[in-house]
Amino acid sequence: MYLMNLSMDSFREKLTKVNIAVLPVGMIEAHGRHCPLGTDMLIPRRFMELLEEAAGDRIIIAPEIPYGHSWSLSPFPGTLNLPSQVLGAYVYHVGLELKRWGLDKLMIFNGHGGNIPALRVAMEDLAAKGMTVVVINWWQDFAPEILEICQGQGHGGEDETSTVLAIDEDLVDMSKAGVNNLRTVVTAAWPGMEKETLPFAQTGDATQASREKGEAIYACIMPRLLELLTRLEQGQLATK
Repeated sequence: MYLMNLSMDSFREKLTKVNIAVLPVGMIEAHGRHCPLGTDMLIPRRFMELLEEAAGDRIIIAPEIPYGHSWSLSPFPGTLNLPSQVLGAYVYHVGLELKRWGLDKLMIFNGHGGNIPALRVAMEDLAAKGMTVVVINWWQDFAPEILEICQGQGHGGEDETSTVLAIDEDLVDMSKAGVNNLRTVVTAAWPGMEKETLPFAQTGDATQASREKGEAIYACIMPRLLELLTRLEQGQLATK
């Protein structure tokens, strides 16, 4: 159930049966010349729709957070870059408010790599306050499944472009899809690296993307996501 669609009374009733909130977090940033600026929010939004269809009676889906941290893509048109500390604090306080109403288990569904450090800090701080928190980075946590469908992954690359195509092909201009296989040799930052390593704000090979691949990605990830939801419900997040 979507939190924003509940009345005060229906929310109170829902809390007698549910203690899990799902919080989608994304980003507004450049994704090549072919994908929309909202790619990192559109994909989590689609996963939320599928999660609502499959398990809406077991969760409360909180309103999405569309802004995040993207230092490396901040020079490109349309990117709205928040400091990592601001994002982490915001997510932390949203989590505390959910806990205040009894939603003490939280699944954060993240659509953007630059958010990961901030979300990890927020996760640890919320755990210190008594919450159980799971952070899902869909392209990372489900990479083995994705790489059975796509030849490669990337920012605005084959996998991301495919998942947007599966939402709405009109959102993507495949005539502008490109290829960028540049990588830094280690984790590093230097002045001007953004346009040196991220020409056209993209990595990977977007030319290999297709709607069919995107649909297959959603189909293969959803069972895993539902499995994780069950583990969160049952408190079985450790395994041998």
